[in-house]
Amino acid sequence: MLVLLDVPGHGTRSYDVCNARPLADLVAQAAARLGATVPLSAAYIAGRNGLSADEALATDGLPWLAVRGRVLGGKGGFGSTLRSQGSRTAKSKPGDVDDCRDLYGRRLRTLKEAKSITEKVERDGAAREEAAERRRKKIADGLRERPAKKHRFDDTEYTQTCAEIAAATKDATRRSLREARKAKSAPEKRPELAPSSAADTPLVPLFDGELGSDTSDSDTSDSDGSGSK
Repeated sequence: MLVLLDVPGHGTRSYDVCNARPLADLVAQAAARLGATVPLSAAYIAGRNGLSADEALATDGLPWLAVRGRVLGGKGGFGSTLRSQGSRTAKSKPGDVDDCRDLYGRRLRTLKEAKSITEKVERDGAAREEAAERRRKKIADGLRERPAKKHRFDDTEYTQTCAEIAAATKDATRRSLREARKAKSAPEKRPELAPSSAADTPLVPLFDGELGSDTSDSDTSDSDGSGSK
């Protein structure tokens, strides 16, 4: 079985290996031919184009392998360093790029201002439409005839108390009307005077004074006047 092998610094060489153990036979022949110039202990054999050695040997046609050097491991921590730098880069704020231009030569500040003005106009138009719609809805609600509200009281104690108060008020009104009718239909009674004797009743004089003295004085005055005449 013919196999091609790429060796760094030695070019591409062909090896005739057995079909039973091609990879082991290839390593032995390469070590014998190259000697100590290529330390195969620090390298490995793989296929080209990302294939492994077994996959390259199983392909149809002429297998083509290559010697790859082994990469020694580092001290570690490189991945964590990259992650920390990426997080810091993501958290950092971008600089002021308003003075930059796009592919058409327009300032980014001008584009932002135009976009903000357009959004403001759209918001104002939508707000005006919403206000007009609310006004129309309010007018329609005011013109609509509202159904009468039905109040329902589930307090049985309060309902019973109200019924008792109404019944007591009706009874008191009936009694007062009945007593007023009775008082109006009954005859009026005058108070009776107690009988008294005439002797016990004192006599009150109509004039306090002497009637005779007044008449005599008036007569004498009349006679004197006539004599003087």
